[in-house]
Amino acid sequence: MTLNLLDRLFPGRDAVLLDGAMGTSLLEQGWPVSEPTLLANLHQPGLVASVHVAHREAGARVLHTNTFGALTTALTSGKQRTDAVAAAVRIARKAAGGQAKLAGALAAWDLPAHVTQLEDVVRALLDEGIDMLVFETCNTVRDALLAIEVHAELASRVPAVLCLSSTDGTREDAKRIEECATRVLGAETGMELGLNCCRGPTEAFKLALALPAAPRWCKPNTGPADEPVDDNVMAAFARAARQRGVRFLGGCCGTGPETLLVMAAALDALGD
Repeated sequence: MTLNLLDRLFPGRDAVLLDGAMGTSLLEQGWPVSEPTLLANLHQPGLVASVHVAHREAGARVLHTNTFGALTTALTSGKQRTDAVAAAVRIARKAAGGQAKLAGALAAWDLPAHVTQLEDVVRALLDEGIDMLVFETCNTVRDALLAIEVHAELASRVPAVLCLSSTDGTREDAKRIEECATRVLGAETGMELGLNCCRGPTEAFKLALALPAAPRWCKPNTGPADEPVDDNVMAAFARAARQRGVRFLGGCCGTGPETLLVMAAALDALGD
């Protein structure tokens, strides 16, 4: 693999705390369930900013832009989509206050069906000056290959992470994730392998250990919505994952600033 671009943003070996779940916090603070969270960038930027600030104050050194659904959200026009994406980066940059890097976040499923939007959105993120691209929740080889291709063609000088995610936890699911990981690791594009969501921290940890090369980026959710794990479990995950070489750690669905604080304390206690 080529020289790792991500390490240029974060020199050294210290653990890097990632942020929590934007969608979870927006809904908790009153954003309507029926409305795409992407539109909050245009209609309630202050709400989006407050989530970013809370994550940064909890210790997050990477803020994911509120653009996870930028490809799949049905909008009135392409301009509305790119306007919402550009606004998301500006909101995140102001909230970061120079203390955190910006990750342009995109859901990486069914990408071939959204090729035009994908290129437009990636260009919009790049034009606004993101520090890295993060393709999240990828679980098919087809999507992984397209994400790799887009990064190589449009953003090769920008660090990128491709986060794989489990679906149902079956053996077939695990084999599919392993194949995706093999493609990422063999691409030699400088793209970082990661995991996100994954039906909770325990499964994410097991998947990380089973992959051909353990990912250094891991952002699991807090488990099923009707049976989430508590903050101590997320803290235990952070400690165990860090001891196994994971450097970039945060939380996906269900993770708020309180959980990040507990994870940060667990990582600080380890030292580096």
